[in-house]
Amino acid sequence: MAVPVDTDSAEDMFAILCGIWVIFFKFGFALFAFGSTSVRSSANVLLLSLADTFISLIAYWMHGYAFAFGAHNIFIGTKYFVSLDGVRIAHFFFNYARCAVTTTLVSGAVVERIEPVGYLLSSYVLAGFVFPVISHLFWDSKGYFHISGPFIPVQDYAGSGVVFVVGGTAALTACVIIGARTVYTGAPFRCQRHSVPFIALGACMQMVGILGFTVGAREHITQPGDGQLAALAVVNTLLAGATAGLYGLFFQNIQENKYSVITLVNAALTGMIAVCAGANSYFPGMSVLCGVTSSLIYLALKSLASRKIDDPVSVTVIYLGGGMWGMTFAGFFSEEGNIGGKSQAISYNVLGILVMVSWTVVIMGPIYFLMKHLGIFRVPDYLELLGIDKLRHEQSYPPEKKEIKSKRERRNVNRVTYME
Repeated sequence: MAVPVDTDSAEDMFAILCGIWVIFFKFGFALFAFGSTSVRSSANVLLLSLADTFISLIAYWMHGYAFAFGAHNIFIGTKYFVSLDGVRIAHFFFNYARCAVTTTLVSGAVVERIEPVGYLLSSYVLAGFVFPVISHLFWDSKGYFHISGPFIPVQDYAGSGVVFVVGGTAALTACVIIGARTVYTGAPFRCQRHSVPFIALGACMQMVGILGFTVGAREHITQPGDGQLAALAVVNTLLAGATAGLYGLFFQNIQENKYSVITLVNAALTGMIAVCAGANSYFPGMSVLCGVTSSLIYLALKSLASRKIDDPVSVTVIYLGGGMWGMTFAGFFSEEGNIGGKSQAISYNVLGILVMVSWTVVIMGPIYFLMKHLGIFRVPDYLELLGIDKLRHEQSYPPEKKEIKSKRERRNVNRVTYME
């Protein structure tokens, strides 16, 4: 006699594991940003990245999930405020994880100069209102832009737009309003990274976490064909990352005669983020093409962005640029796009990008301006120059103490300090 299978429990465990997988991305981003910033303010970015994990959970539980997936109309949810009664808890957890990733991207763009209280207040709004409304529009079955809906179907399978365009747009908006770091009087803005190993480790954790996005976006695992489609999404994601990383590495070698670990991992992340929009429906060859073009997008935007905005972690290049290109690419080349016979797909996806960007800027822009006016958005200049860690947090590394015995040693130390 066949034993009945509890498919509901299997689906819940699948969602829980994928949610944990996605949170791995978030903590990878924290290490990635930690290594990319000055040693004087490196603990600051860890505090921001970890604290927004908690504030995002509170906001998403109180009303974020209600706006995203509560009893619905085509624009916003209206049920489950401050309550999860009747909610599939595993579904809440997985979508909270995606929300937390969206929120944390801002921390990398404005690190070394943002007030923690201002950052956490804006994170609450982003997690509790901005992201939920977008995820309802594009991912809820009744949403106006849902891929299977009767209105305007927009393809964003695993979050190129809903997660990375929204988070990247919020980061760019914050960057523009808060301004450049005090140490810079003009462009180009250089990254004051202090640890390439932490950057590489954080990037690898993010790459693993992105697989959680592409697997978990399926939202079920017990139906026929689920395993095959999940495997296809994983392979497509890895192919895009591999080709983007290698192409960026060798292209930079041609230009500058060096092999850069930073370029390798950043280009790979851009490719993996871009392919998320259609990872479930690309032929593998299309994923390779997505990776190559994403690498070109990364290299072009990196050069442009360094002259325009002070973004220490390249959030606007990797995540916003990769997400926008991924949405555009899916409109052309996925089975749900032009190549699949749906001639209006590219225009729908571009419209989707415009909606995501506009909604984020319209809500977050005034929030950032208000906090700047109230003096709770940016730390004082002296804190930036001395280092936020020294006066506000614990220092990441103990200060070096060296006894200087001779006048020659003292002269050498002063010369090195002046050159730095």
